Amino acid sequence: MFRKLILDNTGEHDDLDFKTEPTNEPTISKDILAMANKAGGALIFGVTENKLDNSFEPVGLTKPTDKTEFKTKIGHYLPDQLVYEVYDLQYQESEYPKLANKFFRIILIEYTPQYIPFLAKKDGGGIRKAEVYIRHNSSTIPSEFSHIQDIINRRLATGYSSARELSLQEHFDELKQIYSLISVGEWRNWQSDHYEAYFEALNDDDGSYFEANPKYPKENFEDFVVKMLELKKQIITSMVRDK
Repeated sequence: MFRKLILDNTGEHDDLDFKTEPTNEPTISKDILAMANKAGGALIFGVTENKLDNSFEPVGLTKPTDKTEFKTKIGHYLPDQLVYEVYDLQYQESEYPKLANKFFRIILIEYTPQYIPFLAKKDGGGIRKAEVYIRHNSSTIPSEFSHIQDIINRRLATGYSSARELSLQEHFDELKQIYSLISVGEWRNWQSDHYEAYFEALNDDDGSYFEANPKYPKENFEDFVVKMLELKKQIITSMVRDK
């Protein structure tokens, strides 16, 4: 599929863009945002355009950069809900001399209209935090009023509403309420239950004992909160380390 796309391509489209090198992360991030706001698509690096006839030549990447480092750099500009993936390819087949021993990098951007519009997380290098970018006539441009209306209509058509997205406190409040619906156990009277011999040494002053509910979660609410706290600390640490 990739070979056919490269060798028999019909040029760039709103959902397809060819680039020579993946070196300008802010510009690349802007293109990703624009495609995500339109209908998804693909960015292919390692292809150059002939300005004379507008044809495209698969030249490959001169020196592929580390993919993890690349994703980290563009990730600084992209919102968390934007779904994309980066792939690196190398061809060695002799029947395709134009592709042989050449590296290519592909970014596939998923179309998730329930989250549009996507905006950059920060400014930098030609990208603005408050701007909504869109693909139009094979180019990435700042959106106009008609584009915004189209984006809103496409989001509304999904029936998705962000109003139900809960805050962290609301999630914990709901979880605590669910825990409250399950009884931890109950206090019982050992004499009335005929457990005199077994509980004689364990009974309280009033002759009662606590019987745990075997269906209550082994991990109680406070233990769960402590575990979530540790996970959150790890996430924050990794975010600080990546910057």
